[in-house]
Amino acid sequence: MFGALAFDLDSVATLRLCSWRDNGWRALLIRSYANDPVAEEVLLPATAEQTLVLITSGTKTIESRAGARWHSAEYGPGRIGMTAPHQEAHLRWRGAATTSTNVYLPAGLLERTAAELFGRGASRVSRPDALAADDPVLAAVLTGLGDAALAGADELYAETAAAFIAAHLLTRHASAPEPAPVRAEDIRVRQAVSFIHDNHHLPLTLAEMAAAVELSPFHFLRVFKAATGTTPYRFLNTVRIDRARRYLGRTDLPVSDIAHLCGFTSPSRLATAFRRETGVSPTAFREQQQ
Repeated sequence: MFGALAFDLDSVATLRLCSWRDNGWRALLIRSYANDPVAEEVLLPATAEQTLVLITSGTKTIESRAGARWHSAEYGPGRIGMTAPHQEAHLRWRGAATTSTNVYLPAGLLERTAAELFGRGASRVSRPDALAADDPVLAAVLTGLGDAALAGADELYAETAAAFIAAHLLTRHASAPEPAPVRAEDIRVRQAVSFIHDNHHLPLTLAEMAAAVELSPFHFLRVFKAATGTTPYRFLNTVRIDRARRYLGRTDLPVSDIAHLCGFTSPSRLATAFRRETGVSPTAFREQQQ
């Protein structure tokens, strides 16, 4: 996955850790460096990965060239440099010797995360690119990642961290389209969903669900289906079946008791709805789970 990354830091830094080599992590790559105090010019070629550089000790003045101009920033512990995918970095620095944790998010992770966060607007979301940024939350996560890599943490740790970092970067350090305003109907639907989850065991009617969110039954039916893709009654039935699955798989309660707890008027009503939803009877489902 990271084989295409070109690292040209050997002349100005000493590699202390590589999570790909040392830990077998594939969800992201961590390289820990001891950096020389002075570097006249370092050209880091563009890659498909999002790069983050956290300074963990020492201070220095770093400069980045954009065209014919150099831009400078002061680096110290906790400051983070960000290089967007497909963006080369032309750097030089002076100061004390520093150590850094360099994190590379794999190609495609930001794209998938942007699609989940912003839907159709994902193509208009920029990628984080900053010579120096202050973000205590991100700095703590990157520090924890470096420590976890040194301790030999499992790949699951890296996968979970990579997902959070991608979402955090796109939320806090990228320009994103303005979110659509939350309409009153959307709020009512969320309230209705919570009401159904809390009261699924009761013999709810459409009128009662609509009244709980102060809408007429007709208007409630229309906005609920537009927001969820299903009717309130079908949603209620799905919640009841999901709860019945939990009881069947985790308890020894009789099917008749489960039917009552899940809002069905009789075991036969539960069996009919359960078979329609899952293709098997409640008893057969319990046997499969056991």
